[in-house]
Amino acid sequence: EDRGAAWESRMEVLSTTKVAGGTLTRAKAMSEATKTSMTFGIFVPGRPLAPEGGWPVLYWLSGLTCSDENFSQKAGAFPFAAKEGIAIVMPDTSPRGLGLPGEDDSYDFGSAAGFYVDATAEPWAANYKMFTYVTKDLPAVVEKEFGVSATLKSISGHSMGGMGALSIALKTEAYASVSAFAPIANPVACPWGKKAYEGYLGSVDAGKAYDPTELMAARTSPLSSTTKILVDQGLADDFLKEQLLPENFKQACASAGQKLTLRFHEGYGHSYYFINSFVSDHVEFHASALRAKHKETPAPSPPMEKKEVEVTTTTSEAATTAAATIKCRAMVAFAAKAPLEVKTILVAPPKKGEVRVKVIANALCHTDVYTWSGQDPEGLFPAILGHEAGAVVESVGEGVTTLAPGDHVVPGYTPQCSQPSCIFCMSPKTNLCPQIRGSQGKGVMPDGTSRFSLEDGTTIYHFMGCSTFAEYTVLAEISCAKISPAMPLYKASLFGCGVSTGLGAVFNTCKVEPGASVAVFGLGAVGLGVVQAAKMAGAGRIIGVDINDDKERVGKNFGITEFVNPNDSKEPIQKRLVAMTKWGVDYTFDCTGNVNVMRAALECAHRGWGTSCVIGVAASGKEIATRPFQLVTGRKWVGTAFGGWKTRTDVPKLVEKHLDGNLPIDDYI
Repeated sequence: EDRGAAWESRMEVLSTTKVAGGTLTRAKAMSEATKTSMTFGIFVPGRPLAPEGGWPVLYWLSGLTCSDENFSQKAGAFPFAAKEGIAIVMPDTSPRGLGLPGEDDSYDFGSAAGFYVDATAEPWAANYKMFTYVTKDLPAVVEKEFGVSATLKSISGHSMGGMGALSIALKTEAYASVSAFAPIANPVACPWGKKAYEGYLGSVDAGKAYDPTELMAARTSPLSSTTKILVDQGLADDFLKEQLLPENFKQACASAGQKLTLRFHEGYGHSYYFINSFVSDHVEFHASALRAKHKETPAPSPPMEKKEVEVTTTTSEAATTAAATIKCRAMVAFAAKAPLEVKTILVAPPKKGEVRVKVIANALCHTDVYTWSGQDPEGLFPAILGHEAGAVVESVGEGVTTLAPGDHVVPGYTPQCSQPSCIFCMSPKTNLCPQIRGSQGKGVMPDGTSRFSLEDGTTIYHFMGCSTFAEYTVLAEISCAKISPAMPLYKASLFGCGVSTGLGAVFNTCKVEPGASVAVFGLGAVGLGVVQAAKMAGAGRIIGVDINDDKERVGKNFGITEFVNPNDSKEPIQKRLVAMTKWGVDYTFDCTGNVNVMRAALECAHRGWGTSCVIGVAASGKEIATRPFQLVTGRKWVGTAFGGWKTRTDVPKLVEKHLDGNLPIDDYI
């Protein structure tokens, strides 16, 4: 049934509001189901284009007395939805202003109390078709007008809306996940439900077709193996015992073999304060399910038309920009230690072997600060810094075969040409491909020129082959790791340097074995990556070393077993660690870039076999030193760049490991 045409011709935008970097639109449109104008809200993340296949979407159904605006104004969900890259659609709770007898007589029936059923009793049957409205008419407009996915969808709600969400998910089996706050879980057994079903359907018994508990109890098997259910319930909710009855739904789920997460919360009531307190959990819950479903059935990348004439465009325009110079904004470093300036720049089209990408998210690495501070001998100005990012390919240059417009990528400062003639790419011992190292160190692309300029023609240098502190940047094809589109790009950015480096130092460079002892100097992102990997490798003892006592709590969250602050004693830290471990630590990692710390890390390594890994980048001109006897007695000094990972081969694997639930990274954010 094609319902899109009626929506398209009659939709009216009521307002648009900037929020959480995205846009909240309030609109109204005629509905074929309700035969009246229905108001709804939709939040779309602040990105230039919907991902391939459309925005993953969460439909939110509100409760008694509510409108389409309650959730948008009180729940505080949009920042979390923006981070996860999902849209949220919020319909009204009933038709309005029909003039039906009794329509506005009570809070729990009629206006703002549609109960998400298709009414069959008069006078409600002609208009109160909320089930069809939510499942057909509303999706028709948001899919067509806002780029929302028709297949990647989840549903949630509160009270009456929680009941509606559970009911709709069970009746249609079309949603990746379903959740509810304080749902009316067994309406045929409570006063609210009995009144609604008698009025809208003619009898309470007819309401069993919409009752979540009755629907679940009638099942002989659970929903699909991937469909998840989450319910949160406050124990101070005044309606819990008489109206909500979550234990009945729990029992029905158990009988059907359906997995249910039912959480009770001491002290919480029925209001939006409760929703606001746990809405982040629900958004993340649905985002995870939507990513998993996307991973199972990825949509094909649509082809992008190429333009043959050069034009300029702003980043707010969604028109194709291939082969055109793009005008956008960037944070430009004009001199060492000078504040970064937001400037309008021109980004030229990609040349042979290059791609141009739209940068969606950035992480800040200490190496960016290192170059900005003037300590980097290769630092050039003016330049666009940044090298930890998640991006989407906008256009590709001549000869590019492994990437296409729409692909999601993580830029890599360590390229991987993968040519059979490259002994570095072909060797499992290293990731240090030198293919474009010469030009990258000079702040230009492989042909010796820059793709960046100011509007007055001033050349801007590239940084580490990435320059991601811009809305658009140009990269070498061999510097891009193509990743699953199911991965949120703000999370993917973490794999561009710091976190990956810490993980790889353990897994690739040192190959820490189960039961080994580990000491980590510096508990920033890289150091925490080392801690996380050491715990995953089964290290028996993980000692965190940092001059900031606040890092102890963070470090223990990641897995350190002990914490030492070097400033707590005049005794050298290496002697303290040797005393703590008798002969020293099996593996030590410097994550500071301080040459004195590097020496201390080596000298507390275990006599006879200890390995110390240098990860931190020291300032220009600095040298490391130790007594040769430290090496003669069996200690090894090694170093690592990007943790030994090969960018194009290994970063996608790290992403997949995260998506599979085997590599948590949320605590870095």
